[in-house]
Amino acid sequence: MSRVGQRIKEERTKKGMTPKQLGKKCGVAESFIMDIESGRKILNEKLLAQISKVLGVNLEETMILEASAEEKKVQESFEEKPQKFMETSSVKRREVEPLAQWEEALSNIIKQVPIYDMEMNNIKGYKSFPIIDKKVEGFNPDKLVYIHLSDDSLYQYRMKKGDRCLIYLNHEPINGTFQLVEYDNKKYLRKVKKIEGNKIQLIEGTQDGKAIIKDLKGIKILGKLIRVEIDFI
Repeated sequence: MSRVGQRIKEERTKKGMTPKQLGKKCGVAESFIMDIESGRKILNEKLLAQISKVLGVNLEETMILEASAEEKKVQESFEEKPQKFMETSSVKRREVEPLAQWEEALSNIIKQVPIYDMEMNNIKGYKSFPIIDKKVEGFNPDKLVYIHLSDDSLYQYRMKKGDRCLIYLNHEPINGTFQLVEYDNKKYLRKVKKIEGNKIQLIEGTQDGKAIIKDLKGIKILGKLIRVEIDFI
């Protein structure tokens, strides 16, 4: 059972709902809800938001933390296995420049997602993703970027300085999600909470839960956090 599936089952049980009742409210079959809870099927973004709304909880945080935990588990498993290397003689190879036709052909099946610094002034590298049905991770490939966190202001959410954050670029404020925002000529990743009128609360992940309130006209919403990736040393 996946962490998000387990969380859905727990919240559904708390509300005294059956899988059939939850499925009916979300417009899916009972068997689909049971497959999600058991981990046999993966939620898309739209259905995740709908189930969150029905259950009255934010399931997106669970998915973000689950992705980070899974990467850590894979890395630890790799490190536990001793690696054997064969001694080989050094052979100098001639550098081969890829043909322009290769690059053009690969651009239709591989997306190089840029990795920026926090202020998005410099590209620090790229990460390759397969393009499936004209999408990468279910999103428009041209609207995906990475940013490197520049501080530990979100450490309570298990996000630390140097972590890579996959961002989907859009300008819509989404309540209860982590979003890349800009104000006072500086960019931040913050948890967004809508409050009265056109104001939103931007929440840090420090121990004191520091938050500021801003008028929507005074900030720029740049994108939404998809997941966090950690480099283990």
